[in-house]
Formats: sequence, C-alpha cells, structure tokens
Amino acid sequence: MVESKTKQVKMEFGPLYNYVINTNYRNMAGVVSLGLSVVAAVVLVAKWSELSRGHKFAFATIALLFTVINPLMLAFRTFKQLKLSESYKKPIEYTFGDKGILLKQGDLEQNLPWKHICRILLTNKILAIYTSRVHACVIPLSALGDDKGKILAAVVQFTAEYKPQISRNLKEYQSGKGI
Repeated sequence: MVESKTKQVKMEFGPLYNYVINTNYRNMAGVVSLGLSVVAAVVLVAKWSELSRGHKFAFATIALLFTVINPLMLAFRTFKQLKLSESYKKPIEYTFGDKGILLKQGDLEQNLPWKHICRILLTNKILAIYTSRVHACVIPLSALGDDKGKILAAVVQFTAEYKPQISRNLKEYQSGKGI
C-alpha cells in the first residue's frame, strides 16, 4: 500500500458486542460451556417425565446459562462499558501505512508497528488486531468503507513476515487480492 488510508472510528454497540461474544465463545472454555448447555437441554427434553421438579429447574438453568443468560449479561456489560468508558466517547482515527497503524484520539497518539501484531481476527462485523492475548484494536468493518479490501490486504501483507495468527477468512488477502 503506497498511500496511507485514514479511517475515523466511533465505536457502536453492535461491533463491540460482536467482539465480546467472539472473545467469550471462540475458545475451549466457550465451546465447553455451550456444549454443557446443549447437553443439559437434551437431557431435559429426553428425560422430562422422569425428572423431579428440582432436577428440571437445574437442567433448565444450565441449558439457559450459556445460551441466553450469559449473552444477555455480556450485552448489558458491553452497553455499560460503551456508555461509561472515556475511551469510547471520542472517535479514534486509524491511519494504515507502510510502517504500521497510527492511532489518534484527541491529543493522544500511538504508533502500532506491524511487528507488534500477533493475531488478526475478521468476523462479519469487525476487524480485531491483537497486540497480545487480551489487548486488541477493534475496528467495525463498516468504518472501513470502500477501502475495506485494500486495508485488509495491507494488514495481512505487512504483517506476513511476522507470522501473526490470522482468521481463515483473511487468507484470500494474502495474495494481494482486494487491492
């Protein structure tokens, strides 16, 4: 990418919630918890007539815990974080260039060199650029606009020599497709 691309990002609930759900359910603990809920639901339905009222309540609670209750709690926390956190009140300006990503928010400025990126996650709503296991820049795909393909290709190509973990759906950008 010869020219830098700058995008202004004001975080919204949908993309942030998408990131939170992905963080909570795209790991072994998330898969196991969903599996536990599904097994509890199957047992509840299959053994309904044989179960006591207390067991029905317990199985129903476990079935709902990771499929309904936890996502609702995460949605509430995400909404609260979005409204109360100072870092989400001002938009962040991302400038994608040859040397890395320049982040600006108000008077604050930080350069994120390509070599510091360890993981890149692409979902249908977000691009998450991880600098550690827990720290990521979350960018709504809608904020990338018409430059989405160019930016995704640049991120993949500029980080290739550092071998970050990348989403399967970003593999198509490794050959420069999208530029």
